[in-house]
Amino acid sequence: MLKKLFVFAAIIGLLAISFFGCSSEEYTTAKLDIQQKNWAHAEEFLIKAMVVEPDNPEIPYQLGEQIYAREKKWVEMNEMFEKALALDPNLSILVGPTVREYVNNSRDKYWVNAYNDAVNSYKNMNSAIDSTEREELLRITIDKFKIATIINPTESQTFASIATAYLDLNDLDLALDYILKAVELDPENPKILNITGQLYSRNEDCENAVKYYQLAVKAEPNNSQAIRSLASVYYECDDLEGAIITYESAINKENDTSIKCDLYFNLGVLYNQSGDLILAEDNFMTVLDLCPDDVEAIVGIAQVFENAEKWSKAERFYKNLIEVDPDNPNHYKGMSRVLLRQGEQEEAQYYYEKSKTVGM
Repeated sequence: MLKKLFVFAAIIGLLAISFFGCSSEEYTTAKLDIQQKNWAHAEEFLIKAMVVEPDNPEIPYQLGEQIYAREKKWVEMNEMFEKALALDPNLSILVGPTVREYVNNSRDKYWVNAYNDAVNSYKNMNSAIDSTEREELLRITIDKFKIATIINPTESQTFASIATAYLDLNDLDLALDYILKAVELDPENPKILNITGQLYSRNEDCENAVKYYQLAVKAEPNNSQAIRSLASVYYECDDLEGAIITYESAINKENDTSIKCDLYFNLGVLYNQSGDLILAEDNFMTVLDLCPDDVEAIVGIAQVFENAEKWSKAERFYKNLIEVDPDNPNHYKGMSRVLLRQGEQEEAQYYYEKSKTVGM
Protein backbone atom coordinates (compact mmCIF):
# COMPACT_ATOMS: atom_id res chain seq x y z
CA MET A 1 0.00 0.00 0.00
CA LEU A 2 2.82 2.37 0.93
CA LYS A 3 4.57 1.51 -2.32
CA LYS A 4 1.46 2.40 -4.35
CA LEU A 5 1.13 5.71 -2.53
CA PHE A 6 4.77 6.48 -3.21
CA VAL A 7 4.32 5.77 -6.94
CA PHE A 8 1.17 7.93 -7.07
CA ALA A 9 2.99 10.78 -5.34
CA ALA A 10 5.84 10.46 -7.82
CA ILE A 11 3.41 10.75 -10.74
CA ILE A 12 1.86 13.88 -9.25
CA GLY A 13 5.34 15.27 -8.83
CA LEU A 14 6.18 14.64 -12.48
CA LEU A 15 2.97 16.35 -13.60
CA ALA A 16 3.81 19.34 -11.42
CA ILE A 17 7.29 19.52 -12.92
CA SER A 18 5.86 19.37 -16.44
CA PHE A 19 3.50 22.25 -15.66
CA PHE A 20 5.63 24.36 -13.35
CA GLY A 21 9.15 23.10 -13.83
CA CYS A 22 11.79 24.98 -15.83
CA SER A 23 9.70 28.13 -15.67
CA SER A 24 10.49 31.57 -14.40
CA GLU A 25 8.92 32.70 -11.16
CA GLU A 26 6.66 35.01 -13.17
CA TYR A 27 5.38 32.26 -15.46
CA THR A 28 4.93 29.86 -12.53
CA THR A 29 2.82 32.48 -10.77
CA ALA A 30 0.78 33.05 -13.92
CA LYS A 31 0.07 29.33 -14.29
CA LEU A 32 -1.10 29.10 -10.70
CA ASP A 33 -3.40 32.06 -11.36
CA ILE A 34 -4.77 30.32 -14.47
CA GLN A 35 -5.52 27.22 -12.39
CA GLN A 36 -7.31 29.35 -9.83
CA LYS A 37 -9.07 31.43 -12.53
CA ASN A 38 -7.54 34.60 -11.19
CA TRP A 39 -7.55 36.13 -14.65
CA ALA A 40 -6.46 39.69 -13.98
CA HIS A 41 -3.44 38.54 -11.97
CA ALA A 42 -2.66 35.85 -14.58
CA GLU A 43 -2.60 38.47 -17.33
CA GLU A 44 -0.26 40.68 -15.30
CA PHE A 45 2.24 37.88 -14.72
CA LEU A 46 2.03 36.43 -18.23
CA ILE A 47 3.05 39.85 -19.53
CA LYS A 48 5.90 39.94 -17.02
CA ALA A 49 6.88 36.37 -17.97
CA MET A 50 7.21 37.34 -21.63
CA VAL A 51 9.84 39.89 -20.61
CA VAL A 52 11.77 37.36 -18.53
CA GLU A 53 11.38 34.49 -21.07
CA PRO A 54 11.28 36.32 -24.43
CA ASP A 55 12.02 33.16 -26.43
CA ASN A 56 9.27 30.98 -24.95
CA PRO A 57 6.29 30.80 -27.39
CA GLU A 58 4.16 29.04 -24.80
CA ILE A 59 3.72 32.27 -22.82
CA PRO A 60 2.20 34.47 -25.57
CA TYR A 61 0.04 31.51 -26.62
CA GLN A 62 -1.29 31.20 -23.07
CA LEU A 63 -1.92 34.94 -22.93
CA GLY A 64 -3.86 34.78 -26.18
CA GLU A 65 -5.84 31.65 -25.30
CA GLN A 66 -6.44 31.97 -21.56
CA ILE A 67 -6.90 35.74 -21.28
CA TYR A 68 -7.73 37.55 -24.52
CA ALA A 69 -9.85 34.84 -26.16
CA ARG A 70 -11.86 34.43 -22.97
CA GLU A 71 -12.49 38.20 -22.99
CA LYS A 72 -13.27 38.11 -26.74
CA LYS A 73 -10.42 40.50 -27.44
CA TRP A 74 -9.81 38.89 -30.82
CA VAL A 75 -7.24 41.35 -32.13
CA GLU A 76 -5.10 40.99 -29.01
CA MET A 77 -5.57 37.21 -29.14
CA ASN A 78 -4.22 37.04 -32.67
CA GLU A 79 -1.32 39.35 -31.82
CA MET A 80 -0.23 36.88 -29.15
CA PHE A 81 -0.78 33.89 -31.43
CA GLU A 82 1.33 35.48 -34.14
CA LYS A 83 4.03 36.29 -31.60
CA ALA A 84 4.07 32.64 -30.49
CA LEU A 85 4.26 31.42 -34.10
CA ALA A 86 7.07 33.85 -34.88
CA LEU A 87 9.16 32.45 -32.00
CA ASP A 88 8.88 28.77 -32.96
CA PRO A 89 5.79 27.28 -34.67
CA ASN A 90 7.11 23.72 -34.44
CA LEU A 91 8.00 23.64 -30.75
CA SER A 92 5.98 21.21 -28.62
CA ILE A 93 4.38 22.99 -25.68
CA LEU A 94 2.06 22.22 -22.77
CA VAL A 95 0.97 18.57 -23.24
CA GLY A 96 2.61 17.77 -26.56
CA PRO A 97 1.20 19.44 -29.71
CA THR A 98 3.18 22.15 -31.47
CA VAL A 99 2.60 25.88 -31.22
CA ARG A 100 1.12 25.86 -34.71
CA GLU A 101 -1.30 23.08 -33.82
CA TYR A 102 -2.44 24.87 -30.68
CA VAL A 103 -2.92 28.16 -32.52
CA ASN A 104 -4.80 26.54 -35.41
CA ASN A 105 -7.07 24.61 -33.04
CA SER A 106 -7.84 27.71 -31.00
CA ARG A 107 -8.61 29.83 -34.04
CA ASP A 108 -10.78 27.11 -35.55
CA LYS A 109 -12.71 26.69 -32.30
CA TYR A 110 -13.52 30.38 -31.89
CA TRP A 111 -14.11 30.91 -35.62
CA VAL A 112 -16.66 28.09 -35.78
CA ASN A 113 -18.58 29.57 -32.86
CA ALA A 114 -18.60 33.05 -34.37
CA TYR A 115 -19.45 31.82 -37.87
CA ASN A 116 -22.34 29.67 -36.64
CA ASP A 117 -23.65 32.61 -34.62
CA ALA A 118 -23.70 34.70 -37.81
CA VAL A 119 -25.40 31.90 -39.78
CA ASN A 120 -28.12 31.62 -37.14
CA SER A 121 -28.58 35.37 -37.34
CA TYR A 122 -29.00 35.02 -41.12
CA LYS A 123 -31.74 32.45 -40.57
CA ASN A 124 -33.59 34.87 -38.28
CA MET A 125 -34.28 37.10 -41.28
CA ASN A 126 -37.12 34.77 -42.20
CA SER A 127 -39.01 36.16 -39.20
CA ALA A 128 -38.62 39.81 -40.29
CA ILE A 129 -41.97 41.57 -40.50
CA ASP A 130 -40.92 44.11 -43.15
CA SER A 131 -38.00 45.23 -45.32
CA THR A 132 -36.71 47.64 -42.66
CA GLU A 133 -36.39 44.91 -40.05
CA ARG A 134 -34.87 42.56 -42.61
CA GLU A 135 -32.21 45.14 -43.48
CA GLU A 136 -31.44 45.66 -39.80
CA LEU A 137 -31.04 41.91 -39.27
CA LEU A 138 -28.81 41.69 -42.33
CA ARG A 139 -26.50 44.36 -40.98
CA ILE A 140 -26.35 42.60 -37.62
CA THR A 141 -25.48 39.39 -39.46
CA ILE A 142 -22.72 41.13 -41.43
CA ASP A 143 -21.21 42.49 -38.21
CA LYS A 144 -21.16 38.98 -36.77
CA PHE A 145 -19.47 37.59 -39.89
CA LYS A 146 -16.89 40.36 -39.60
CA ILE A 147 -16.06 39.19 -36.07
CA ALA A 148 -15.36 35.76 -37.56
CA THR A 149 -12.94 37.34 -40.06
CA ILE A 150 -11.04 38.96 -37.20
CA ILE A 151 -10.77 35.63 -35.35
CA ASN A 152 -9.50 33.80 -38.42
CA PRO A 153 -8.70 36.08 -41.36
CA THR A 154 -7.67 33.12 -43.54
CA GLU A 155 -11.16 31.57 -43.83
CA SER A 156 -12.43 32.41 -47.32
CA GLN A 157 -15.92 31.13 -46.49
CA THR A 158 -16.54 34.05 -44.13
CA PHE A 159 -15.71 36.67 -46.76
CA ALA A 160 -17.95 34.91 -49.29
CA SER A 161 -20.81 34.94 -46.77
CA ILE A 162 -20.36 38.68 -46.18
CA ALA A 163 -20.40 39.23 -49.94
CA THR A 164 -23.68 37.32 -50.22
CA ALA A 165 -25.18 39.38 -47.39
CA TYR A 166 -24.17 42.63 -49.08
CA LEU A 167 -25.72 41.31 -52.29
CA ASP A 168 -28.97 40.86 -50.34
CA LEU A 169 -28.64 44.54 -49.41
CA ASN A 170 -28.09 45.40 -53.10
CA ASP A 171 -24.68 46.87 -52.25
CA LEU A 172 -22.76 45.46 -55.20
CA ASP A 173 -19.58 47.45 -54.56
CA LEU A 174 -19.07 46.05 -51.05
CA ALA A 175 -20.19 42.60 -52.18
CA LEU A 176 -17.48 42.64 -54.85
CA ASP A 177 -14.86 43.86 -52.35
CA TYR A 178 -15.52 40.93 -50.03
CA ILE A 179 -15.87 38.23 -52.67
CA LEU A 180 -12.54 39.26 -54.20
CA LYS A 181 -10.95 38.83 -50.75
CA ALA A 182 -12.44 35.34 -50.69
CA VAL A 183 -11.01 34.63 -54.16
CA GLU A 184 -7.59 35.85 -53.02
CA LEU A 185 -7.68 33.39 -50.12
CA ASP A 186 -9.10 30.46 -52.10
CA PRO A 187 -8.58 31.08 -55.84
CA GLU A 188 -9.73 27.62 -56.99
CA ASN A 189 -12.93 27.33 -54.95
CA PRO A 190 -15.73 26.81 -57.54
CA LYS A 191 -18.47 28.08 -55.22
CA ILE A 192 -16.63 31.34 -54.56
CA LEU A 193 -15.78 31.74 -58.25
CA ASN A 194 -19.44 31.23 -59.15
CA ILE A 195 -20.54 33.91 -56.69
CA THR A 196 -17.91 36.25 -58.15
CA GLY A 197 -19.22 35.64 -61.66
CA GLN A 198 -22.77 36.27 -60.43
CA LEU A 199 -21.78 39.58 -58.84
CA TYR A 200 -19.99 40.81 -61.95
CA SER A 201 -22.99 39.75 -64.02
CA ARG A 202 -25.28 41.76 -61.71
CA ASN A 203 -22.88 44.67 -62.17
CA GLU A 204 -23.17 44.27 -65.98
CA ASP A 205 -19.43 43.63 -66.26
CA CYS A 206 -19.49 40.99 -68.99
CA GLU A 207 -15.73 40.55 -69.28
CA ASN A 208 -15.20 39.72 -65.61
CA ALA A 209 -18.43 37.73 -65.33
CA VAL A 210 -17.28 35.43 -68.15
CA LYS A 211 -13.76 35.27 -66.69
CA TYR A 212 -14.87 34.03 -63.26
CA TYR A 213 -17.53 31.65 -64.56
CA GLN A 214 -14.87 30.14 -66.84
CA LEU A 215 -12.57 29.74 -63.82
CA ALA A 216 -15.42 28.07 -61.93
CA VAL A 217 -15.94 25.58 -64.75
CA LYS A 218 -12.20 24.95 -64.95
CA ALA A 219 -12.11 24.29 -61.20
CA GLU A 220 -15.05 21.87 -61.43
CA PRO A 221 -15.43 20.69 -65.05
CA ASN A 222 -18.30 18.28 -64.36
CA ASN A 223 -20.45 20.81 -62.52
CA SER A 224 -23.46 21.29 -64.79
CA GLN A 225 -24.68 24.27 -62.74
CA ALA A 226 -21.42 26.14 -63.28
CA ILE A 227 -21.55 25.43 -67.02
CA ARG A 228 -25.17 26.61 -67.20
CA SER A 229 -24.23 29.81 -65.40
CA LEU A 230 -21.45 30.43 -67.90
CA ALA A 231 -23.84 29.83 -70.79
CA SER A 232 -26.35 32.26 -69.30
CA VAL A 233 -23.78 35.02 -68.94
CA TYR A 234 -22.66 34.49 -72.54
CA TYR A 235 -26.29 35.01 -73.54
CA GLU A 236 -26.66 38.09 -71.33
CA CYS A 237 -23.54 39.52 -72.96
CA ASP A 238 -24.92 38.89 -76.49
CA ASP A 239 -22.37 36.19 -77.29
CA LEU A 240 -24.75 33.70 -78.93
CA GLU A 241 -21.96 31.49 -80.24
CA GLY A 242 -20.35 31.19 -76.78
CA ALA A 243 -23.73 30.49 -75.22
CA ILE A 244 -24.59 27.76 -77.76
CA ILE A 245 -21.24 25.98 -77.33
CA THR A 246 -21.53 26.12 -73.54
CA TYR A 247 -25.14 24.89 -73.44
CA GLU A 248 -24.17 21.94 -75.62
CA SER A 249 -21.35 21.19 -73.18
CA ALA A 250 -23.78 21.42 -70.25
CA ILE A 251 -26.14 18.91 -71.90
CA ASN A 252 -23.31 16.39 -72.14
CA LYS A 253 -22.59 16.79 -68.41
CA GLU A 254 -26.21 16.68 -67.20
CA ASN A 255 -28.16 13.57 -66.19
CA ASP A 256 -31.32 15.17 -64.81
CA THR A 257 -34.08 14.96 -67.45
CA SER A 258 -35.91 18.12 -66.42
CA ILE A 259 -32.66 20.14 -66.51
CA LYS A 260 -31.81 18.63 -69.89
CA CYS A 261 -35.20 19.82 -71.16
CA ASP A 262 -34.37 23.36 -70.01
CA LEU A 263 -30.99 23.22 -71.72
CA TYR A 264 -32.40 21.95 -75.01
CA PHE A 265 -35.11 24.63 -74.79
CA ASN A 266 -32.49 27.36 -74.29
CA LEU A 267 -30.56 26.00 -77.27
CA GLY A 268 -33.75 26.14 -79.31
CA VAL A 269 -34.23 29.79 -78.35
CA LEU A 270 -30.62 30.62 -79.24
CA TYR A 271 -30.74 28.89 -82.61
CA ASN A 272 -34.04 30.62 -83.33
CA GLN A 273 -32.43 33.99 -82.56
CA SER A 274 -29.39 33.17 -84.67
CA GLY A 275 -31.63 32.31 -87.62
CA ASP A 276 -30.82 28.59 -87.73
CA LEU A 277 -34.46 27.45 -87.71
CA ILE A 278 -33.67 23.82 -88.50
CA LEU A 279 -31.48 23.39 -85.39
CA ALA A 280 -34.01 25.42 -83.38
CA GLU A 281 -36.72 22.98 -84.45
CA ASP A 282 -34.51 19.97 -83.64
CA ASN A 283 -33.84 21.18 -80.10
CA PHE A 284 -37.47 22.05 -79.36
CA MET A 285 -38.51 18.64 -80.68
CA THR A 286 -35.96 17.01 -78.38
CA VAL A 287 -37.55 18.84 -75.46
CA LEU A 288 -40.96 17.46 -76.44
CA ASP A 289 -39.51 13.96 -76.71
CA LEU A 290 -38.03 14.20 -73.21
CA CYS A 291 -40.75 16.33 -71.57
CA PRO A 292 -43.99 16.03 -73.59
CA ASP A 293 -45.92 18.36 -71.28
CA ASP A 294 -43.45 21.25 -71.46
CA VAL A 295 -45.66 24.15 -72.55
CA GLU A 296 -42.73 26.52 -73.11
CA ALA A 297 -41.19 24.08 -75.57
CA ILE A 298 -44.45 23.87 -77.51
CA VAL A 299 -44.55 27.68 -77.62
CA GLY A 300 -40.96 27.71 -78.86
CA ILE A 301 -41.52 25.27 -81.70
CA ALA A 302 -44.76 27.01 -82.72
CA GLN A 303 -42.83 30.27 -83.00
CA VAL A 304 -40.03 28.56 -84.94
CA PHE A 305 -42.48 27.28 -87.53
CA GLU A 306 -44.17 30.68 -87.65
CA ASN A 307 -40.83 32.42 -88.22
CA ALA A 308 -40.00 29.85 -90.92
CA GLU A 309 -43.40 30.60 -92.54
CA LYS A 310 -44.45 26.97 -92.16
CA TRP A 311 -47.99 28.02 -91.37
CA SER A 312 -49.74 24.67 -91.21
CA LYS A 313 -47.12 23.21 -88.84
CA ALA A 314 -47.31 26.31 -86.68
CA GLU A 315 -51.11 25.98 -86.62
CA ARG A 316 -50.84 22.41 -85.33
CA PHE A 317 -48.70 23.46 -82.39
CA TYR A 318 -50.79 26.52 -81.53
CA LYS A 319 -53.83 24.25 -81.52
CA ASN A 320 -51.95 21.93 -79.16
CA LEU A 321 -51.16 24.90 -76.93
CA ILE A 322 -54.81 25.93 -76.75
CA GLU A 323 -55.70 22.39 -75.66
CA VAL A 324 -53.10 22.16 -72.89
CA ASP A 325 -53.16 25.83 -71.79
CA PRO A 326 -56.60 27.24 -72.71
CA ASP A 327 -56.40 30.33 -70.47
CA ASN A 328 -53.46 31.96 -72.22
CA PRO A 329 -54.58 34.64 -74.75
CA ASN A 330 -51.21 34.55 -76.57
CA HIS A 331 -51.94 31.08 -77.92
CA TYR A 332 -55.17 32.32 -79.54
CA LYS A 333 -53.32 35.32 -81.01
CA GLY A 334 -50.69 33.01 -82.47
CA MET A 335 -53.42 30.82 -83.95
CA SER A 336 -55.07 33.90 -85.42
CA ARG A 337 -51.84 35.02 -87.06
CA VAL A 338 -51.03 31.73 -88.77
CA LEU A 339 -54.63 31.26 -89.94
CA LEU A 340 -54.60 34.76 -91.43
CA ARG A 341 -51.40 33.88 -93.31
CA GLN A 342 -53.22 30.90 -94.79
CA GLY A 343 -56.12 33.06 -95.95
CA GLU A 344 -58.54 31.81 -93.29
CA GLN A 345 -59.77 35.29 -92.38
CA GLU A 346 -63.05 34.32 -90.74
CA GLU A 347 -61.49 31.67 -88.55
CA ALA A 348 -58.53 33.99 -87.80
CA GLN A 349 -60.99 36.65 -86.61
CA TYR A 350 -62.68 34.09 -84.35
CA TYR A 351 -59.42 33.28 -82.56
CA TYR A 352 -58.49 36.95 -82.32
CA GLU A 353 -61.82 37.74 -80.61
CA LYS A 354 -61.33 34.70 -78.42
CA SER A 355 -57.94 36.02 -77.29
CA LYS A 356 -59.58 39.21 -76.03
CA THR A 357 -62.23 37.22 -74.13
CA VAL A 358 -59.68 34.92 -72.51
CA GLY A 359 -57.44 37.85 -71.61
CA MET A 360 -60.16 39.63 -69.62
